[in-house]
Amino acid sequence: NDNPYSLDNLTSPQKDRPNLTYEFLGVTRVWRWTRERMQKAYENRLVVQTRPGAVPRFKRYLDEQKGTPVGDVWTDIRPLQGNSKEYKGYPTQKPLALLERIIKASSNEDDVVLDPFCGCATACVAAEMLGRQWIGIDISPKAVQLTNMRLKETMGDLFHDRLVTARTDIPKRTDIGVPIPYRQNKHVLFGQQEGRCNGCRTEFPYRAFAVDHIIPRSRGGTDHIENLQLLCAHCNSTKGDRQQEYLVARLKELGITS
Repeated sequence: NDNPYSLDNLTSPQKDRPNLTYEFLGVTRVWRWTRERMQKAYENRLVVQTRPGAVPRFKRYLDEQKGTPVGDVWTDIRPLQGNSKEYKGYPTQKPLALLERIIKASSNEDDVVLDPFCGCATACVAAEMLGRQWIGIDISPKAVQLTNMRLKETMGDLFHDRLVTARTDIPKRTDIGVPIPYRQNKHVLFGQQEGRCNGCRTEFPYRAFAVDHIIPRSRGGTDHIENLQLLCAHCNSTKGDRQQEYLVARLKELGITS
């Protein structure tokens, strides 16, 4: 049977049920079903034991359940209104219930949830309450205050000041070794770009190029080769210490590129 199913509990929450207390597949429990019903379901392959000694469980097939699977358009969780107790004044704030659903559907307990634009910390709060580890990133120092405030509101006495570790230092890459001096990458970049300027796309001899930081070092850019490019003298001068988006827009404005 290719029909999706989940494994459901067969034990009874009521402990004082002598007529439903018996051994089945080597496991003694207070069961929800009589021995006869359990045996029949087992013969019909509706009761399974995932490994020897494990508590038997019941196959609950999807097509036998009421309702329909959740689609990719969700209208049952309404946007936040200004008078909502949950609303913190962020124009893009999402309901906590929405983030809880997304996190439940896409992760397991102890997984790491990353919100690179955490704002008022809705995803961080949802992740914490669902037993996930989490990392929130935001350009505003206010985000740290909001995260602590919302966690305290949600967790009550379980909240403590050491729960959130806030860092303001610039992260350093640890996935690769120490980068070589960036100018030594010029030969590699010349081959990757096939002798063309990464701005105007014009071919130039090797000596005409300068090594440029795509994200300037003044804005947190690194010397790793992924952040380096070769530009001709004109493009390098035009870009200056600005980001690549400025150079692309300026070259289009000048009619050099389309």
